[in-house]
Amino acid sequence: MQFNVLHSFHFNNKDDGRKESMAIKLNLSSTVIPVEIGEFKFEIDMTDVKEKSFQSKLDDFVQKVKKLDESKAEDEDALRKMLSEAYDALLGEGAFDKLYDYTSNTGILLGVFMELVGEYSNVIKARVKPNIVESIE
Repeated sequence: MQFNVLHSFHFNNKDDGRKESMAIKLNLSSTVIPVEIGEFKFEIDMTDVKEKSFQSKLDDFVQKVKKLDESKAEDEDALRKMLSEAYDALLGEGAFDKLYDYTSNTGILLGVFMELVGEYSNVIKARVKPNIVESIE
């Protein structure tokens, strides 16, 4: 979804004193990114506040996962809980439950989450770099 911003400027450019108009149109991209995982549809809110919140939660998630011993059952439960929090932070409340009900496999959902985070990072890079480069040129 894009929004148009329209500014009109009037200036005297004609010898007879008539005003001529010139418009500047700028497009604003939506801050919502649609995501499909299997048959499920979600949205990622890319507002600054949500982006910062998710990045903080992602950093915590990565640190906690590094400390887990996957061979222990209690760590598998802990991983499922952490994944639930991470999915819900990115895709909205209840996202993990929908996917877990469908797959019943924490390992699969960890792999999907890592892919999702990679794609999320690519979207952020694609949105930031072109805007900065274009504004400099």
